[in-house]
Amino acid sequence: MNYIIKGNLRGLLCSDCELPVAGTSVKVYKPADQQNETRLAVADPKQTFHQVSDDELNTKERLFITQADVQENGDFSIEIDAAKTGYEGGSIDVDWYCGNEPFKIPLPKKGPVLQFHITTLQPLYKSTHENAQYARFDYRIDTKWFCRILTLLDIWVVCGSVTDCETKKPVDGVKVFAYDVDLLQDDYLGNAYTDSTGKFTIVYPGDNFRKTLLPWLNVEWPAGPDYYFRIESSSGNVLLAEDRTRGRQNDRHNANNCFCVRLCVTLVPDKPWFTSVGNFSITSDIDGSGKTLISKFGAGGTGYGFFGSVKLGGYATKKVPTASASVLYYRFLFSTDTVNYSPVTTAQMEATALKVATRQITWNGTTAFQDVVIDINQPASVPDSIPADNYPNPIPDHVLHPDANGWVRVDQPALDNGFYGSLFYLNTTTIVGGGDAAAGLTPGLAVPVASQKNGKMVYLKFQTTDDPANPASPNLNTQSLIGRIYVNNWNEVNLLKLEELFAGGGSGCTPVKASAHADYTVDHELIASWALGVWSNATGTITGMPSGTTLRGDAKKFDMVAPAPFVLNPPFNAWPSCAYSLTLTTYRKLTNGESNDQGKTNQVIFCK
Repeated sequence: MNYIIKGNLRGLLCSDCELPVAGTSVKVYKPADQQNETRLAVADPKQTFHQVSDDELNTKERLFITQADVQENGDFSIEIDAAKTGYEGGSIDVDWYCGNEPFKIPLPKKGPVLQFHITTLQPLYKSTHENAQYARFDYRIDTKWFCRILTLLDIWVVCGSVTDCETKKPVDGVKVFAYDVDLLQDDYLGNAYTDSTGKFTIVYPGDNFRKTLLPWLNVEWPAGPDYYFRIESSSGNVLLAEDRTRGRQNDRHNANNCFCVRLCVTLVPDKPWFTSVGNFSITSDIDGSGKTLISKFGAGGTGYGFFGSVKLGGYATKKVPTASASVLYYRFLFSTDTVNYSPVTTAQMEATALKVATRQITWNGTTAFQDVVIDINQPASVPDSIPADNYPNPIPDHVLHPDANGWVRVDQPALDNGFYGSLFYLNTTTIVGGGDAAAGLTPGLAVPVASQKNGKMVYLKFQTTDDPANPASPNLNTQSLIGRIYVNNWNEVNLLKLEELFAGGGSGCTPVKASAHADYTVDHELIASWALGVWSNATGTITGMPSGTTLRGDAKKFDMVAPAPFVLNPPFNAWPSCAYSLTLTTYRKLTNGESNDQGKTNQVIFCK
């Protein structure tokens, strides 16, 4: 005869938040206090819970029956073989064994070995077949006890919920990031996804918020973390970004190791909509000339155009917003003249995977998250299909391909009620060409107007439908708001020559002595800045060299010996014999919506 006790063991963090104690064990013993066995069996387990002392543990060891590991969800299953143990279904002592590496949480150092007595239990067995008796025992460790135990192990927990600010409904599948305000550098503590009830739990060791940039100052002041949070949708769109000052407010300041919080976000509307190019809103961040008005997250600025590959963002709901509620398809159209529009197809795509959503799936028996990507370099997945549990790791992408007319089908299992964030990766060089603009030009001479290269305006429309094959579908909708971006994919002219290296038929190795003339030409329709520079190991950086920020740049033959009106420090005649680097660095006022032009540097090495 076997006796089987199935149960679930969790610790309470707040009244409505629990943490499964995975990685720990449940141990059962014959009762140590047989005289009071009946009284203890009917006692409230909240009153009997206590830490087992060393003496008590020594006594228990001879009474040990068996143990079971606690699983990821807190479940455990204790199986007692009556023939081997002599157990006949009576009362048992139930203990919780933490060990020194509990909860499957990587800690920087091993904690104390801890064991706690839960209760003396008289299981209510039921017979399901002749060889086994079954009973159930679920237990929640009281908040005061559980948080104190976590303190002993230096484990910190953020438990919370995310709801829609308007409807108050739980929001599932969003990613919550926790941070701690610190004196020198804010600490990243951890992240977690919300479940179907909108709840999340972030667990981390205390050293995560005690880190500093200075190893000799490894202290946190004040003693607990000061929390602020960031929430992203499954596609990476920011739904909430709290200011770090929030962490200094009373309800977040110097928090305890069990911290509970309620957060809310504003979700996407039910109507599909094209909203942005990279980080920039097409309604408020880009002016009528197609250039950015402001800088956002380190990209753009006043008067910046676009170049390279840009991400077109917005909302693509799972269904068309009509009574038919059929599957939604979307695409973008482009034009350079506002009259003749063509669909953006794979010919205009950036050949890099673009994540458009995340899906929550069951993967080998556990909940997992799968990326939904548009990627023509991978085979397309069957629409809405879920990979089999036995598919090899890592979890494969769910891959979408635009059809021949650029239509993308919205994956129905996607979270966020569809795609929310980046919708398409457009390579603007396929629409507005570019390349090297310096062919045939001479350093020191201005670029003739006829040779100057300019960009073009690109106009973008957004369309949705439920029937891509039917141009007359009643559910075909073209967004009235048109996106405008000014695109310039030409490289800047960045020419530099030191005349003396080649004077009198020189080979480029001639030392520079009494004279030094730097011939430079800078030209681009959208120059952000340019600068000449000289550096050597003997002098460091020579200051006072020409620079500028005017559009189209500049072209001159610069005399470094008599540089007026510029004042070089040190002056040329004071430069010692050494190897020198003469550079011309240029930056264009161009962005891809997420980062700006990284600049170009032309270098000439010479000796004096």
